Amino acid sequence: MSRKLIFILAGIFFALYTRAQLPNDQSLRLRVGVYNVGHFNQGSLGGFQGLPTQARAEIMNWRRWIGKQSLDIFAFNEWNKHFDKDSVFIADQALLEPFYKNRYFGRQNRWIYNGIATNYKLTNIREKRWPGDYYAIIGDLKIGKKVITVMSSHLPWQKGQHLPGLDSLLAEMKKYEYLICMGDMNASDAEQLRFEKDGFNIANGGYMGWFTTAAGNARAAGVTGGLNMNIDNIVTTKNIKILNVSAPFTGLNDLDHLPVLADLIVTW
Repeated sequence: MSRKLIFILAGIFFALYTRAQLPNDQSLRLRVGVYNVGHFNQGSLGGFQGLPTQARAEIMNWRRWIGKQSLDIFAFNEWNKHFDKDSVFIADQALLEPFYKNRYFGRQNRWIYNGIATNYKLTNIREKRWPGDYYAIIGDLKIGKKVITVMSSHLPWQKGQHLPGLDSLLAEMKKYEYLICMGDMNASDAEQLRFEKDGFNIANGGYMGWFTTAAGNARAAGVTGGLNMNIDNIVTTKNIKILNVSAPFTGLNDLDHLPVLADLIVTW
């Protein structure tokens, strides 16, 4: 091989490598979602309450739903280590491992257990504590020289804890240039709009309107939606656009929460 050809090939390789490593005028598109899975028991502790044979069938229902969404980043709240009351099935292995190489879990408290599943590699995994047992698990997604911070957060609903938790979350969010924060905010509509007021984009309550996610409360009230029933959200910095938002019924945890799903466009 001639020296000239070697230099040409080396130049092409370097150009392609540099292009792959550095963000440019081409935006990055991500499909993301957040779901308070309610311990696989409609918001009560203990996991799925059926027999092991029924648990296998319900695992397939969850697995089909997760696989069908084809999410690049899946955040979740109120996870359970075991899917079922008899502790036969480990939820991570049964539901996430078939689809996601990387699963990151926060501390397992009695009620509060957050995580992130993705086929991207997140680094610098850490937690930020809110009042009580509530917290966010946080990781960094490196794209070239840029870092997108990803958070799966759960805020307290309890009086005396909720507003300090919301204030702390907002203060943490303002530290990052690129941010995707997903979770159960336990927030009123007015509180959800605080994210927007403080300079963030919001999926729930944003340009596409409100999406009821407290489905159990809505059904108990005999309505399909209403004021302050839109408690789960996806929040991003202004340089990340939010499109194609939905909060669909899943047949899985509909007596507790619905997920929030969205397409994100990261602009550099």
